[in-house]
Amino acid sequence: MPTEPPLPRRLLASLTVLSVVGFLCGCTQTPSVVPVSGKVLYNGEPLPFGIVMFQPEKGQAAQGEIQPDGSFQLSTYGPNDGAVPGRHKVSVRCFSTQKAGADGGDAGAPGRLLIPQQYTRFGMSGLSAEVKPGSTEPIVLELKGPPLPKGL
Repeated sequence: MPTEPPLPRRLLASLTVLSVVGFLCGCTQTPSVVPVSGKVLYNGEPLPFGIVMFQPEKGQAAQGEIQPDGSFQLSTYGPNDGAVPGRHKVSVRCFSTQKAGADGGDAGAPGRLLIPQQYTRFGMSGLSAEVKPGSTEPIVLELKGPPLPKGL
C-alpha cells in the first residue's frame, strides 16, 4: 500500500499549483486603456480612408480605421476601447484598395500607396501622440504630400 507523501511535500506541491494558476490568471488581465479618437488631415483636408496605428513605448499597439470625414477611434483589445496611456509613435497607411467599394484587384496586394511612404513607418513618420488618462481631446494628425488622386 503506497504511503502519502509527508505533509510538507504535499503542501509544497499544492502551493506550486496555486502559484501557477495565479500566474496564469494574472496574465489574462488586459492593461488599462484610454478611449482615443481623432482626425487625420492630409494637406489640410480630411484623409477619407486608411488605417492609423499607435505604438506605445511599452505594450500593445492600437489601430483605427479612418472614416470618410478623416475621423478615427482606436482599438487595442476590443472595438473602440482605446490605447494604453503614454507616449506613442504613430503611422498612417492609405492604399487605394482600402477605399470602401474599391476593386481589390489582386486580393493579396495592398494597392497603390496614396500618401508619402514616410508616414507608413513608425520611426520615419515624424508623427507622435500622448495618450492621457481622462483626456477627451481628439488627436489631430496632419500629413502633407502631393495631392490625392481626383475622385477619392
